[in-house]
Amino acid sequence: MERAGQKLARVILYLGAMILFAMLLLTCADVIGRYLLNAPVNGKTEITRLMMAGLVFCALPVVSVSGEQITVDLLDGIFPGRAAAVRDAVIDLLCGVCLFIMVYWLVFRANRLYDYGYVTDFLHWPLYPFAYFVALMTFVAGAALAGKFAIDIGRIVSGQPAQAEPARYDTIG
Repeated sequence: MERAGQKLARVILYLGAMILFAMLLLTCADVIGRYLLNAPVNGKTEITRLMMAGLVFCALPVVSVSGEQITVDLLDGIFPGRAAAVRDAVIDLLCGVCLFIMVYWLVFRANRLYDYGYVTDFLHWPLYPFAYFVALMTFVAGAALAGKFAIDIGRIVSGQPAQAEPARYDTIG
C-alpha cells in the first residue's frame, strides 16, 4: 500500500511539475510576444490563474500525507511517546474528515458551474472541469490522510512511537 501511495505521489508531483513548466512557457511566450512582437498572449492571466489552482491542488495530497505542511509545535513537548501517536491519529482523522466535507462542497459547486454554464471571462472556457479537478485532488488528499490515519492506529495498537518528525529546512546550523 505504501509503494502504491509513493507511485501515486510521484505521478501527482510530475503533473504539478508539468503545470509549472507550462506556466513558465506561457510566461516566456507572453513576454516575448509582448515586448518583441507587440502581440501578447490573449487570456494569459486567466490561464495562469487556472494553472495556479491546478498546481496548488496537485501539491495538496503530497504535502498532506508527507507532513510537510507548516505546523506550529508549541504543544509537542507535552505529548510524549504514545500520546504523540494518538495526537497524530486524531489530527489526521480531523483533517481527513474536513477534506471529505470540502470534497462534497467542491463537487456541489462544480455541478452548479456545469448546470449554469459558467465560463471564464476572456477565453470563455468552461469552469466546471477545473472545479472537478480541484475536488478530485482534495479527495485524493483526504484518502491519503485516511490511509495515514490507519497507519497511525496500527502504530498505537502495536505500541510503536509516533512517526519521526519530518526534516526541517528552516533550522540554521
